[in-house]
Amino acid sequence: MHALRRVAAALRPIPRGDVVMLAGNVAALERGVRFITRDLNRGWSAERLAALRAAGPLDAEDREQLELADAIDQALRAARGPAFVVDLHATSAEGIPFALCRDEPEARGFASAFPVTLVLGLIEALSGTLAGLLGGRSTAVVVEGGQSSNPETTRTHEAVLWLALVAAGTLAPASAPDLAQHRETLARARGDLPRTLSVHHRHPVAPGDAFRMEPGFANIQRIRADQLLAHDRSGAIRAPGAGFLLMPLYQAMGDDGFFLGRDADHAHEA
Repeated sequence: MHALRRVAAALRPIPRGDVVMLAGNVAALERGVRFITRDLNRGWSAERLAALRAAGPLDAEDREQLELADAIDQALRAARGPAFVVDLHATSAEGIPFALCRDEPEARGFASAFPVTLVLGLIEALSGTLAGLLGGRSTAVVVEGGQSSNPETTRTHEAVLWLALVAAGTLAPASAPDLAQHRETLARARGDLPRTLSVHHRHPVAPGDAFRMEPGFANIQRIRADQLLAHDRSGAIRAPGAGFLLMPLYQAMGDDGFFLGRDADHAHEA
């Protein structure tokens, strides 16, 4: 939200198209938690939205989801050309910014505008995400900008927004400030990580599992085979092989313990 406000304040009249900025998860954000009664980014399906519209009294997150759905639908219906969506997120663990999209040419082309690691297969591994639903109506990319309370995350999101406006054709490069610096910000954050990762494993967490990540993992982080990753009531959870750890769960809410990925750029060498 801070990044959206900064870009909106600096955005001059645009040559073509429209820019719509929406804030989600506001009720939970005000309380400083991921969600209140349910994860707002795991209930995005046509069936779920239809059920909410037919339901009786709704809680705060249900109402917020319908408000968001209506605003997004209005923006997409009003689009006079291709629609591009950037869905900005932060994580509970410290880590390196990365992007997600469907493994489709249009989405991968849009995501290439951001010099961060692109993770493929994660959208498909997560059910009910907003980007998963919007992929059929727009070119959608998710960006996980970093840890939620880290000021660098705001700068990362701001850089992504300016680069997205240019990649979508809404702004001419000369009209977007500090593009080279924004690219350098994202490239520097990626460091020596692969340009593309593919997810091959999700560790689910259910109520009562007593799941606990080992301390100190970042997002994204190289791991070795058999490395201790977490514990639950069944005992130690170890890495089945060398690779990359993504999105370790360091909060009480959520049903994704962690994900494991491989270097997709050099998969043929393995």
